[in-house]
Amino acid sequence: MGWGFLIFVTVGTHKDPFDRLIKKMDQLIEDGSLKENVVMQIGNATYEPKNCEYYRFVGADKFEELYKNADTIICHAGAGSIINALKNNKHLVVVPRLKKFHEHTDDHQLDLAEAMENAGKAICVRDINDMDASIKKAAASSGVPQSNTLEKKISEYLETVAVK
Repeated sequence: MGWGFLIFVTVGTHKDPFDRLIKKMDQLIEDGSLKENVVMQIGNATYEPKNCEYYRFVGADKFEELYKNADTIICHAGAGSIINALKNNKHLVVVPRLKKFHEHTDDHQLDLAEAMENAGKAICVRDINDMDASIKKAAASSGVPQSNTLEKKISEYLETVAVK
C-alpha cells in the first residue's frame, strides 16, 4: 500500500481500552520522535489518535495486510498478536496490559511479555515512558525473531504458568 517503513500497533479486541499505549504512540508521532509511518488498530480505546491512520477493528484480510507490510509490530501481550508478529518475522515490541491501569483483570500479559523478551523474541515495555527507546532497540536489532520454535516456547511458558 505504499506506507514506506511501517509500524503497526495493535491492541486486540479486549473489552477494556488500552489508551495508555495509543496516547503514547500518538504523542511520539506528534513530537517528532517517530518519523516512521504508523497505523493503529485501537479496539475499544476511548482516545482516538490525531497523528496517524487508525482503525477500531479490522477484518482478517486487512489485519493480515497490515502485519505483512509492517516492519515493526507493537502490540499488547495477547498470544494471537504475538504469534502473528512472529509468524510474519517482524520486529516485535510488546506492551502488556496491566491491572493497575484497568486495562485487564490481572497481570498475566506481563508474564507472557517478559517470557518473550527472555526468549529473545521481543522487547518488553514495562514503563510506557520507555516506548521510544524500545522501538529504536527493536528496529536496531540484527535480524528479526524467527517463529520456528514459537509453539514450543509458548507451550513451555503456559505449562510453567499453569503450575504456579
